[in-house]
Amino acid sequence: MKSFAPNSSYTALILDDEKSGRDMAEYFLREYAQDLFGKILIASSIEEAREKIMGNTIDVAFVDIELKGEKGLALAPYLPKETLIVVISAYPEYALQAIKLNVVDYILKPILAGDFESMLQRLKSKMQPKVQEAPAITKESPGSMVIRDGGVNIIVPLQDIQYIEAAGAYSKIVTANKNFIVSKTLKALLPLLPDSFTRIHRSYIVPQSTIISFKGNTVWLSNGKQIALSKTGKKQLQLQYGYL
Repeated sequence: MKSFAPNSSYTALILDDEKSGRDMAEYFLREYAQDLFGKILIASSIEEAREKIMGNTIDVAFVDIELKGEKGLALAPYLPKETLIVVISAYPEYALQAIKLNVVDYILKPILAGDFESMLQRLKSKMQPKVQEAPAITKESPGSMVIRDGGVNIIVPLQDIQYIEAAGAYSKIVTANKNFIVSKTLKALLPLLPDSFTRIHRSYIVPQSTIISFKGNTVWLSNGKQIALSKTGKKQLQLQYGYL
């Protein structure tokens, strides 16, 4: 089992529509996990939680299921895949649905200290140690970028990048050998890339060298991948390739 050293560098998001539920979850986090979470964000609705996600790197989301007019697990698609989810609910019948989303744990209300401590052990076994001394991605040279992965600076040649995909507040850089998750949105990442990279859709940036063809709302890449093409992205490609 990998070692884990708490350093209070993680961010937790609590989603619960009831103040008593939010207060209870926050109390347990501050009482039992103050060495783990340096920042705790609170939301009472999916919309409010999405606003928190846009401006923060959420490491763990503590989610109630029954909200007013909506289900807490509806937040899952808006979270980066690296974000861990813990359900805190008064309703045991949603456990199967939660399991399908690969949640770390399912705690029933009212929270018991033993259940919470057991959850923390499972949580720590899945969390990656954080390194904070430098940005997640920087320019190294005109032909490469430095990506921080697991505390190691990896030089990634730009020619190895097949495409970049939006992942909430993160971006997924796809290469032939490995995928990297960086803590920048596509909007923030694009200025770090040369002009040969084009944002063809709100969810994709691609290097022109990987594009084989495009038609309608689809782009075909050299690795066989088909990705979405927006109207704006199509106009960009038409201008860049001299197509009228």
